[in-house]
Amino acid sequence: MADSIKVSLQKRTIMGKKLRDLRKSGILPATVYGKGVGPFTVQLPQKAFVDLIRKAGRTRLVELEIPGEAVVSAFVHTLQRHPVTRDVIHVDFHAVDLKVEVRISVPIHLTGSSILVSLGDAVLNQAMMSIEVIALPTALPSAIEVDISGLDELDKNIHVSDLVAPAGATFAAHDEDLVVNLTPARAEEVVEEEASVEPELIREKREEEE
Repeated sequence: MADSIKVSLQKRTIMGKKLRDLRKSGILPATVYGKGVGPFTVQLPQKAFVDLIRKAGRTRLVELEIPGEAVVSAFVHTLQRHPVTRDVIHVDFHAVDLKVEVRISVPIHLTGSSILVSLGDAVLNQAMMSIEVIALPTALPSAIEVDISGLDELDKNIHVSDLVAPAGATFAAHDEDLVVNLTPARAEEVVEEEASVEPELIREKREEEE
């Protein structure tokens, strides 16, 4: 796992309706909580959080520095967004014990390319966008990489059993769960041959007139 990211927080005294003014000034309200930790009401610059979420997502460990408190190891847990603008208006940090395993959903990133997809003969279907990983907080990967270059036939696919878990980590999903497969890009057109039936010619015998 990559090194954790350090984040400096400030304790927050503003609550309730006044939080609107706090956000307008570019400050994001937050809460830090966990077993035996807090909860602490804190804040940080909105720009700092944008940079943090870009680097850490929700799977990379962050070290929270809170004035007067010991450094807290945590993950970005819950984001509250504005119903219209979708801007983040509050964030929860979940503190963890570095000696206790956690279960977190980790994104799946596809690498490589399938020759059938490149040729336009198949469409790639990613059935799983993320997978739950069980590991110590310091052993959690930021993503699980899946190489799709081996998908060179339509009947080939990738299941959880084909993935390699990082050292010290296990997958919570079932081995038979589908991760990626291929489907034909164009359905084969079935052309029905029209049977050409010759109409029977009914010839009426004409009586010869003498």
